[in-house]
Amino acid sequence: MTTLADAHPREEISLLASLNGEWLKLPLSIMRDVGPAVQTLGGILREANKETFVSAGKLSERARLPVATVRKHLVTLHNRGWIDNVGRCHTRTGRARRTCTIKVTAKTKGTLGDYVILPRWACGGRRLPWSCKAVLSVVMSRLAAMKAAIERQDGKGLDADDFWASLDNIGGADKFRFSLKSLKSETGLSRPAIVDAKRQLASLGIVERIRNTRDGGDDTDVLFPNQAFRVVVTPKSEGTCTLTFKVARG
Repeated sequence: MTTLADAHPREEISLLASLNGEWLKLPLSIMRDVGPAVQTLGGILREANKETFVSAGKLSERARLPVATVRKHLVTLHNRGWIDNVGRCHTRTGRARRTCTIKVTAKTKGTLGDYVILPRWACGGRRLPWSCKAVLSVVMSRLAAMKAAIERQDGKGLDADDFWASLDNIGGADKFRFSLKSLKSETGLSRPAIVDAKRQLASLGIVERIRNTRDGGDDTDVLFPNQAFRVVVTPKSEGTCTLTFKVARG
C-alpha cells in the first residue's frame, strides 16, 4: 500500500534551490508605498499583469495570506492606485461575474522592471513578520543576480558546491553588504524594523550576519545566504504540508 509519505516524500529546500521554485514578484516602489500589501499584489501578478477575475480565496492561496488580510490589502492597493477593483463586471453574454474584476493599472505596470523576489515558503505562516520578508526579498534578489552572473561566466548547470565556490571567487560575502540606508530606501522600512529583521533572519539561520559597526552605529552588515539553511516540507494530508526551518550540519 502506497502511503502519503511514499507518494510525496519529505523535501528539503536550500536558499539556492528556492530560486528555481515558486516566488512572488514584489515591485520595490509599491513595497515602499503600501508595505505588506505588496504581497497580495504579488499574488495578483502570478495570475495576470493586466486583469484577473479570481476570487479573494484564490488570491489568498497565491499570496499565502489569510483571506481577510487579502481583502484589506485589495482596498489599500485600490485606494493607492496600484489596482483598479471595478467590482462584478458582466460577461459577453450579459451575466454578472461571480467575482470582482481586478485590473493592474498603468501606474503598476510602469514599476514591474524594478522588483525583488520572495520565495513561496517565506510568504505564509507567523515565523516571518513583514520586516523579515522585506529584507529577505532583497537578499534573495541579490542571490538571484549572483547566480545569473555566475551562469553567464561559467555556464548553466552548476551544482551547489560549484556555485558557492564561484561566488567566493568573485567576492563572496562582499556581494551581500547592505547598508541601513539602502535597505530603508528599497523596502520602506524604518531603521528599528530593519535592525530587528536582520537579527531575526540570523537567529533563524537563514542568513549569516557579519556586523560592521561604524561610529557606534549599525550602518552596514553582511547578510550572507546561509548555505546550510533548509526549508523542510513535510506532507500532512492530500494537498497540504507543513514547513519547518533547520540548519544542516556537516
